[in-house]
Amino acid sequence: MGDEPNRGSIVDHLGERATDVVSGMLEPEEREVVRGDLAESGEKGFKALRDVVGLVVRRQAALCRDWRPWVILAGLIVPLGMLLSILSRDKAGGSAAYIWLYANNWDWTLLKSAGFWFVLRQAATEVFISYLTLACWSWAAGFVLGSASRRRLVGMNGVLFCGMLLFGEFAGAPVYLSLYWQYLFRVFGDRPLGPPSHVNISALTFYRVIFPLILQMALVAAPALWGMRHGAQSGRLTPQGRRWLWSAAIASLILMALQVPGSGIFLIPLRSRVPPFWHSWVLQLAAYWPIAYLISNPISRGWRRIASAV
Repeated sequence: MGDEPNRGSIVDHLGERATDVVSGMLEPEEREVVRGDLAESGEKGFKALRDVVGLVVRRQAALCRDWRPWVILAGLIVPLGMLLSILSRDKAGGSAAYIWLYANNWDWTLLKSAGFWFVLRQAATEVFISYLTLACWSWAAGFVLGSASRRRLVGMNGVLFCGMLLFGEFAGAPVYLSLYWQYLFRVFGDRPLGPPSHVNISALTFYRVIFPLILQMALVAAPALWGMRHGAQSGRLTPQGRRWLWSAAIASLILMALQVPGSGIFLIPLRSRVPPFWHSWVLQLAAYWPIAYLISNPISRGWRRIASAV
């Protein structure tokens, strides 16, 4: 009996935290009014959460009567979510092969071999660069989505984008990659019916299901939502700054589309017009522009504050 009050306080606390998160999808003025009404009425816990969720749903439903949210859904959320899901799944398969190789076949005597350290360093560098590139592409996609969304729709678009990522992870990407490797098998009969790096681990549930999902949450969903937050605030930048960021984002997303397995089947004319030097080096650097932006943005804000104070 003594645990019941504690249980009730825990439930109320969780409900309050969830209410704060959901109320963040409202406009600032309306959010403060709602929180004041809840404090005055004494409602808390999941009852307050139910009321706030109902209000948010009504507000978002009213916004969805406009045509622009549907254009963003069809033109950005669905294609970007699908492309990132395919890339995440493909990179998860390649890196999982390295992880399986070292984790499931470990031998302490290998530490004495100089060749082992050379191969390990090479594999770790390759995996790190692929993960960093995927995270930067995801951030850029989120930035574009946040910039194109109305402020009141950023929260809902984030939810829809995450839902698209889940659909792509469990349905879209596996089907696409399976059809792609079957196409290669039909065209090049000596190829296996799947990527060679996946063959040894395809029967292991962790590497086939759980690991790709973890990778997508850490390197796609989280950076994309972070990028959406910055994209929604891009209106504070100068017009020239916004043009530069949009140019970098579009170049990065074009490069991302070119890296999707099978893109060469549809983009051969575009690939043939890109000079090898630009495609292999300069365009590769475009993928990492979010890092430069995240480093320079706080510095520029600090300089502006100092200049205004002086």
